[in-house]
Amino acid sequence: MDSQLIEILHHFGLTKNESKTYIALLKQFPATGYEISQRSGVPRSAIYDVLKKLELQGIVSSNGSKPVTYHPIKPQQFTSQLTSRFEHNIHDLKKMLNDLKKERETENTWNLKGYKALVDQARSMVDLSRESVFASVWDREYAALQDQLVRADDRGIDVTCFSFCRISDPVGAVYSYEIEESKLREIWHRQIVLIIDKKMVLLGSADKTPENLSICTDNKAIVNIALNYLTLDLTLLAQRKGINLDKITAKLMIKQSEGLENLLNL
Repeated sequence: MDSQLIEILHHFGLTKNESKTYIALLKQFPATGYEISQRSGVPRSAIYDVLKKLELQGIVSSNGSKPVTYHPIKPQQFTSQLTSRFEHNIHDLKKMLNDLKKERETENTWNLKGYKALVDQARSMVDLSRESVFASVWDREYAALQDQLVRADDRGIDVTCFSFCRISDPVGAVYSYEIEESKLREIWHRQIVLIIDKKMVLLGSADKTPENLSICTDNKAIVNIALNYLTLDLTLLAQRKGINLDKITAKLMIKQSEGLENLLNL
């Protein structure tokens, strides 16, 4: 448990020794520097410097003089402080990055290597959605995006997902063949297609390995191909199950596709 906490705190800017110190204090306080060193495993030669840095950050406070004892900030206050700090830093980062943008906007395509990079990118894309989230996913990846999909649905975003698998805890509109994921995995390659606002798409393999490859792009041609791919899957599902999904597939169409559909219906 402690090792997981230390790893998470590291992502939020705390060093290993700072994390150990804060965790040890949470478990038992007030405590002297010597006691904290014994409980945390942080060497005595380093503990007071660590405590001073944490005190300057408002994460611990000290009382008395002989001996000085330390108290940790409450977890709720600590997480609130981290949220405020990172929101401020992200705001500054956005501004600085926007200042570096080229005058001429260009299409963006980038490769993602590893399953973690895929999931992180998918989560951020759903969080940034403004109008719609269309996806073709397996249950495992759907579960990984569950929190983001719930928030998107709460914001009024149109969330529509297709899957060959049985989906647990569906959010928004979910259309599925209800196949057990374990059975599907024996004959089919795991993959993901995630389309945001009909402007950006994430697609590729979804193997839980560091070598997994996927791409994210706002290239219009690739976005359109992904939309057509998802439309076809939904159309075939409707035919096989005898249900009407015309309203759903119509939402996936872009203006150019609507024009072609009109010509084909002449």
